[in-house]
Amino acid sequence: MIIGTRAKAKIPPVEPGSYLAICVGVYDLGEQETTFNGKTRYANQVMFTFELAGESVEVDGEQKPRQLSRRFTVSTSAKSALRKFLTSWRGKAFADEEFRRFDTDTLLGRSGMVQVVHSEDGQYANIDGVMQVPRGVSAPTTESELYKFNIDQWDDGTFQNLPEWVQELIKKSTQYQQMHAPDTAVDFPAQEAPKQEPKSVPTPAEEEDCPF
Repeated sequence: MIIGTRAKAKIPPVEPGSYLAICVGVYDLGEQETTFNGKTRYANQVMFTFELAGESVEVDGEQKPRQLSRRFTVSTSAKSALRKFLTSWRGKAFADEEFRRFDTDTLLGRSGMVQVVHSEDGQYANIDGVMQVPRGVSAPTTESELYKFNIDQWDDGTFQNLPEWVQELIKKSTQYQQMHAPDTAVDFPAQEAPKQEPKSVPTPAEEEDCPF
């Protein structure tokens, strides 16, 4: 095997800057393991996937729309990254109760102007923020399928229809692990205890020769 013929080509990141985009995916990822300040904890997460208008990338010899995603820990705190992101997106602050009642599914198909930045090593493009589409600029459209998923309203058909990489993220959630835990205990075949050979009793001569 020639390694170069098997290794999958790395997709170059999109250039940093501002892009017209449309939200094509809103995913409730469930409770995910996270690490903060060296400590591991579990928190519910939501992920938004944006399609960048007019941008495409070659994947397995086929041109596909360029998409970027961003995950957030679900929190109602006024200082949370999720609340700041959604406030910037709609261009208006939330009242506390209004934010608690907000349904993220309503963002599916909504357009915005996303800001893309590169990681420090320049290997990855990340969504830094999103704003409303500027006045006088036509909102982008897409022919791509729109996806949404709520883990508390589990539906096998909806789950199987999601992009495979999104399915893999959801499978890591504690909710998925609990729903797909084995219903019955696993029976292991009984094993006989190993037979022990009788110990030989040393003769007096052997005892004299023993250095201990």
